[in-house]
Amino acid sequence: MLARHLLAGTVAVAAASAITALPAAADAPRTALAGPPVCVDATNSRANGSQIHLWQCVDQHPNQTFVFDGGHIKVQDTVGGREVCLDATNSRANGSRVHLWQCVNQHPNQVWVVRKGEIVVKDTIASGNPVCLDATNSRANGSQIHLWQCVNQHPNQTFVIDRGHIKVQDTLA
Repeated sequence: MLARHLLAGTVAVAAASAITALPAAADAPRTALAGPPVCVDATNSRANGSQIHLWQCVDQHPNQTFVFDGGHIKVQDTVGGREVCLDATNSRANGSRVHLWQCVNQHPNQVWVVRKGEIVVKDTIASGNPVCLDATNSRANGSQIHLWQCVNQHPNQTFVIDRGHIKVQDTLA
């Protein structure tokens, strides 16, 4: 069985000149749901406003491969050109959509912190009500990904970063 890596600790968001894949951390036990691993997927569009969703993981598929760069989560196949980032929109309300948008250096809608498997909108951390990337209750292809107030280690908000893929932890064997 392949070892899977969980995020542990806080990844500091700092300006960096190099682009790196999202980090992985130590192994830990987990309970998997039935079915294949599910990943954050950028769809086939890189247009501003394209909604992201969940999709069965496909190894190194360009719609599912991301890089972490100075707090931005970029679709890897856009790096070096018109770079596209995960964007939290202007709302931090539960259920607010997450979409793709052309990267804007340090724009608060596009700066994320990865901590203990959660992917948190950075500008919400100091509020006492941090907001996380949330996979909703469905793991079906095409299921929406949105924002939701962080709930410590909630399965909808716990991800594993594996070679640039952002995988929903509870779908891993």
